[in-house]
Amino acid sequence: MHKELIIKAFEKARNELINQGLQNPSAVKIAEELSNYIEENEEFKLGERTYRDYYNSAVKEETKDIDIRQIKVVNGLCHYLGFDNYVDFKNDQLPKVKSSYSVNSKSFFQKNKILIILLLAVTTTFIIYNSVTKQKWMIWEIDHYVTADFDANLLKEGILKLYDQDRIDNFQKINPDCNTAYFKEDGKENVWYGKNQNGKLEFFTSVGLHPVTGKTLKKITPHMIKKYICETY
Repeated sequence: MHKELIIKAFEKARNELINQGLQNPSAVKIAEELSNYIEENEEFKLGERTYRDYYNSAVKEETKDIDIRQIKVVNGLCHYLGFDNYVDFKNDQLPKVKSSYSVNSKSFFQKNKILIILLLAVTTTFIIYNSVTKQKWMIWEIDHYVTADFDANLLKEGILKLYDQDRIDNFQKINPDCNTAYFKEDGKENVWYGKNQNGKLEFFTSVGLHPVTGKTLKKITPHMIKKYICETY
């Protein structure tokens, strides 16, 4: 069931990136998310291209399964989806008995297919219109997010983002030093890092995506602190 495994992992990663503020994450971005997760949690490095190749093979195959050769990748994808191991994942994928309710629902949809599609189209148009005209927006300004008016061009360029109060309140770019509190008392991170468009390291106060490049930020580590910020840490 490697086919279902990689497809479901991509679906979850896509939703995670959307929740982090990326409106339409690409396959490259999704593959990077999975690659980073497995590298950090399984201590196994595999390029995002291979994850994309697995995914593309999975969605092209209608009947046959695919073979993910790296066992640590299989285990990592299972853990990413919330399963202890591959056996638990396979058991969860066993076909469920269809209830009479689902059969009746399918029959109702078939009989009223055109009407339902029209209603969905009208509803979607209404939701999109209200979302664009009434939704609050924000934009990155030097080292923090600020509220902004809707601008179709900025939205198309990926500069304008949906308003997120947590991003406004807690996400800032900082210049850490030897006195910065990099970790909480329970050991969790206070600082994340990523490279800007010029390849320079930048540091932020919350998890998420780099506000300019859109790449997933990484957790700070003692090694990174000693190497790039404070040699005496």
